[in-house]
Amino acid sequence: MLLLNSTSDLLRVTTSSAATLKVHASYVDLNGSTVTPGRTNTAIASATTTTIVGSPGSSTARNVKGVLIFNDDSSVACQVTVQHTDGTTAVDVVTYNLAPQQGVQYSEGNGWSLTGVAVPTYPDVQTFNGVSGTWTKPTSFTPRVVIVEIIGGGGGGGAGGSLATATVCKGGGGGGGGAWQRCVFNASDLASTEAVTISAGGTAGVPGAAGALGGNGGAGGNSTFGAWVTGYGGGGGRGGAISNAVTGGGGGGGAGGAGAVGTTSGGGGGVPTAATNGAGGQGTTGSVAVSTTHNAEFGGGGGAGIAGTPVAGSAGGSSLRGGGGGGAGGSHSATPANVAGGAGGRSGIYVSGGGAAVGSDGASPTAGGAGSNCNSGKGGGGGGGGGTSVTASTSGAAGGAGGIGGGGGGGGGAGMNPGLGGGGGLGGAGYCIVYTW
Repeated sequence: MLLLNSTSDLLRVTTSSAATLKVHASYVDLNGSTVTPGRTNTAIASATTTTIVGSPGSSTARNVKGVLIFNDDSSVACQVTVQHTDGTTAVDVVTYNLAPQQGVQYSEGNGWSLTGVAVPTYPDVQTFNGVSGTWTKPTSFTPRVVIVEIIGGGGGGGAGGSLATATVCKGGGGGGGGAWQRCVFNASDLASTEAVTISAGGTAGVPGAAGALGGNGGAGGNSTFGAWVTGYGGGGGRGGAISNAVTGGGGGGGAGGAGAVGTTSGGGGGVPTAATNGAGGQGTTGSVAVSTTHNAEFGGGGGAGIAGTPVAGSAGGSSLRGGGGGGAGGSHSATPANVAGGAGGRSGIYVSGGGAAVGSDGASPTAGGAGSNCNSGKGGGGGGGGGTSVTASTSGAAGGAGGIGGGGGGGGGAGMNPGLGGGGGLGGAGYCIVYTW
């Protein structure tokens, strides 16, 4: 029973937004033996507190029989709180979140219940798949919690070198994967819109002139959600040497910083850095030889490198949630003979390789495969290394592109002068997905 029994008693509604509300209330006044029915209709169109049943007269008891509060807005949700006050103390009776075209009603003896045919429009999911944009806070319901998952761009693969003499010549190192970040927010802390910047992947390493070493791959950029969270990018792979110098893979992005471009000792992983396998948000350093390590948990997988004396099968590091590193391009031994590159790393596992396939070697080498694109459960895969050839005047093949979601590009294969080295693979662009309840 809702009873107003003094000249200070009121029934009122507090609203959270500027939705268009229509309120009807009916009641009966009892003064001695006199019974007088009454009703009120109230329109509310702002975030405010509004009286919907006023105080009774002196010596009169007002028994509220029914109340209907209907959100007649087409797009704006509203939280409504019904309060009873005696003029001094206000008590919340009920609180409801009303979607557009939804209402709540009270009837004496039956209490409160929702009414209307509104279709819930939550949760809201907005995806930025390799493309920047603007996140808009939903207005079709009252948002409470926002979860942001974001990945930086993958590093580009290094280009292969080019040399015709019986000397070691290297393919390009793989680019490092982009790091994955996840943050949870109180929706009220965020603005009505937040800029989402999705980084491009690192540029592909460019082959040098015939008989020259290959160019380094570029670093992947950082992805951001407003000023709240950053997904850091992976480092580019080192260009292929025309000597027995080590070709380092690019470092994977970390929770606190981007991966570095590969060097002769491997590109450092983003901070907090891990030298081999990483945990938490550690970015793993790019490898300098064939390894089963250089994997990450939330950071990016390390790009594959090539030892001073090349060994076949140098695969990119993987990551459980971040982007996989790119595989190394094919190289030449001192014989010269072909030394196969490696596959790209992938997301969702903690073992190097498993991503895009390495290209084939021989008289007509083939490009490395492209890494798979990400989704809500995993990052992008690393591109495979390009194939190589010791056939006279034959160019090496290009590394595969990293997948969207921070996949590192594969390194290009070595070429036979005057053939050029293969170009590195592009790093995969970043990614962001925002869930709102």
